[in-house]
Amino acid sequence: MTNTLALAARLRAMPDDALIAALRSRTYRRSGITDFFDLADALLDHDSIQRALSGLDRPTLAVLVVLGRASGSPASGSDADAVAALLAGSPATPRFERADATAALDRLASALLVHPDDGGFSVYDAVSDQLAAWPSSGLPAPDAIVATPAPPALASVPDTERRFTDRLAAERAFEAVAAVSELLAELVREGARELQKGGLALPATKRIAGALALDVSAVPTVVSVAARAGLIAQDDSVWLPTEESSAWLHSATIDRWRALAASWRSTLPEDLRGILSDRSRAAWGESLREYVAWLYPAGQESAQQRVLAFTRDADWLGITAHHAPSTAGTALVERGADAAAQTIGGHFPAEVDKVYLQHDLTVVSPGPLEPEIDARLRSMADVESRALASTFRVSAASIGRAIAAGETAESIRSFLASISLTGVPQPLDYLITDAAERYGRVRVRDLAELGEPDTRMRAAVVSADPVLLTTIAVDQALSSLGLTKVAPDRLESRFGRDVVFWALSDARYPVAAEDAGGDVVSLRRHRVARLTRERSADPAVDLIARLREAEVVEDGTTQEQWLARQLDLAIRAKQTVFVEVAMPDGRTVEYLLEPTGVGGGRLRGRDRAADIERTLPLSSVQGLRPGEE
Repeated sequence: MTNTLALAARLRAMPDDALIAALRSRTYRRSGITDFFDLADALLDHDSIQRALSGLDRPTLAVLVVLGRASGSPASGSDADAVAALLAGSPATPRFERADATAALDRLASALLVHPDDGGFSVYDAVSDQLAAWPSSGLPAPDAIVATPAPPALASVPDTERRFTDRLAAERAFEAVAAVSELLAELVREGARELQKGGLALPATKRIAGALALDVSAVPTVVSVAARAGLIAQDDSVWLPTEESSAWLHSATIDRWRALAASWRSTLPEDLRGILSDRSRAAWGESLREYVAWLYPAGQESAQQRVLAFTRDADWLGITAHHAPSTAGTALVERGADAAAQTIGGHFPAEVDKVYLQHDLTVVSPGPLEPEIDARLRSMADVESRALASTFRVSAASIGRAIAAGETAESIRSFLASISLTGVPQPLDYLITDAAERYGRVRVRDLAELGEPDTRMRAAVVSADPVLLTTIAVDQALSSLGLTKVAPDRLESRFGRDVVFWALSDARYPVAAEDAGGDVVSLRRHRVARLTRERSADPAVDLIARLREAEVVEDGTTQEQWLARQLDLAIRAKQTVFVEVAMPDGRTVEYLLEPTGVGGGRLRGRDRAADIERTLPLSSVQGLRPGEE
């Protein structure tokens, strides 16, 4: 049995990297810690131990139980071989092997829950006490941890059901790719603000749901999948596409799904990866929840939340359908994203490179468009409905937007003619001509580039059409720009040129941006998240640095202070210690003492072996370690 004294000595002797890693894995109070004894006390506090135990799975908890039993029976042993032998036939760990025992012991030692000692391990007293107190909190008793078998796994999904599952999963997978694509397009147009407490702001959620033609409740899933794949990120608490999203958007549909599925698999926690691998051909519904509840008896809620987050996304991505793994889902879990993509790709609808241009200015795609065609068509037409057969609408505003991005009337006609199965209808041809002629009737200039003296105003809106300019000035949709009429042909705003330009473009005015020379310039509205790699302060690093620094003193009394602190703790706990003493003749002698006092640079204690009182100078004490309790 070991206690605070042993843990404090262990913490002090550990390399900083290992100690910091151990502290990161634990939750403990950080106030009032001035030395390693205080840190040991904090780690052995029952709240800290309970938090650590809550994150352990049942096999690891079973190792703690048998170690606790072994400490009361030295003949039982406490190394990996002994632990494996004790657990090999138990109901909770029927196939427990030496490798499993080694991994569990390493995990427990790294979490500072067991103490390595002479090739074996022993459980800290506070850990054993906390486990023993579980029944009073409605948790299983130590014996029940080992004696309760896992719930039976369900049979594999039958082939007849799997065929239905595969069809439904493929539909969901295709829809997921389309939804993430639409999310990126919407975030390019306008970012979505993240609340400080977490989650998207409600207006942004409703806006995205409308753009994606999804229920509001589905938006967090879309954002989660896109963020996990690195396609969107937060920039100053605003969700925006990342630079990587552009290459993703220009990939084939199956390649886009492969990237989403691969990111889902790669971010699976190690324990959850093992759980799903064992159930790669069985349902993930109630059976999985029952197994997780059994596996984490003290941390069911947090474990279920982690499982729910990944299984929810799996169902949305087509990895499962109605909680049953699809053939592609099984391949993903067992062999990876490439194998999954090969499996599900045959169920995806073929991509097309032709559309129907109609007289009502709509564009109908009879299937999913090839990525390059889809991206360019979106630059000159607005998505009206999204499905296998998507519909776009061309308008004067969308043509103006394309021209602002660098297209010309001729390049627009040429592109539309090249992809049309019906030619270019006359109404569409007239619209392109009219929009090109009207483009630039409103110009936006940067006042700073022009050297204008009024620094309060940053952009000017000019037009030779006073009626159009008046319309803009009174347009309530543009009131946030604070447009002020300074001349019959000029408005000014305190916002920059780009902001004013895009506001006018969104309001469907024939606007163009100018440079300092008065030439029209193309503006691209491709905002991307600027990812920062700033590292936040690490409390564990700061704490260890402070404790190490506190031990460095100028008068060389560090060792005596450490010994005095250990002895004081042993006296208060009435614990025996082995004391190593350097003798005048150069020998080192070890005494088993029960310390009774420390003062005046001397240690007083009763020698348990000789049954006499001893007084030893602290300067001669080379070290000590816990003895019998």
